[in-house]
Amino acid sequence: MWKLFNYEKAVHAQKILGEKVLRQVAEFPRLDLSKVRLTAGFDSSFINNVQIAVAVVYDSAADSVVDEKVTRREALIPYIPGLLAFRELPGYLKTLSHLNVKPDVLLVDGHGLTHPRAFGIATHLGFVTKTPSIGVAKKPLHGVVDEEGYIIAHGQRLGKVLHYGKRRLYVSIGYGLSLESAVEIVEKLLRGDNRLPIPLHYADKLSRKYKKENP
Repeated sequence: MWKLFNYEKAVHAQKILGEKVLRQVAEFPRLDLSKVRLTAGFDSSFINNVQIAVAVVYDSAADSVVDEKVTRREALIPYIPGLLAFRELPGYLKTLSHLNVKPDVLLVDGHGLTHPRAFGIATHLGFVTKTPSIGVAKKPLHGVVDEEGYIIAHGQRLGKVLHYGKRRLYVSIGYGLSLESAVEIVEKLLRGDNRLPIPLHYADKLSRKYKKENP
C-alpha cells in the first residue's frame, strides 16, 4: 500500500505551494476578533493504521461547544516527518464536510508556515479550504526563536512561542490571517489548566475517548 505514495512528488508539491503562500503572507489580514466566533479544533488518534479524525467547534460568544464530528478512515501512508498532512488531511477534510456549522477559523494540532517547506498541515488545510487557519504545536519544528519569542522561518516572523504556565505552545500562521491574529485567537482560547486552546483541548479528549471506546 505504501508503494503508491511518492515521497519526492509530495515534497516538491509542498515546496511550490509553500512558496506561493509565503508570497501572500504580507497581505494576510489582521482579523476582527469580535467577528471570530466559531473556531474548530482538529486532532487525530490512530488505531493501528486507522485514523480517528475529530473536529470540535467552539462558539466563543456562547462559551460552549456547538458541534463535533468524528470520522474513521484508513491512512494511506505511514507517518513521515514533514509530511503529516498527507497522512491526516483527508480525514480532516472528511470530518469538516460533516459539520453542521461553518467555522470562522481552523486550529490544527501541528505546524503551519513554521515548516521546512512552509506548508505544514495547518497551512495545507487552510489553503485547501480557503479558510483562516492556525497551527498549534507542543514541540518546535522549524525556525529560530528570537529574543521576543517570535519564530523566524523563511526570513519572516511566522510564529510565536507562547508560555502558558510551565507549558509552551508553538503557534504559527496557517493560512489567511496575520501572525498577530493567530496569537490573539489562541491566547483568547486558553483556559485554566488546559494545555491547549479550548477547541483543540476538546478535540484531543474526544479522539482519545473514541479510541478507548472503539478499539
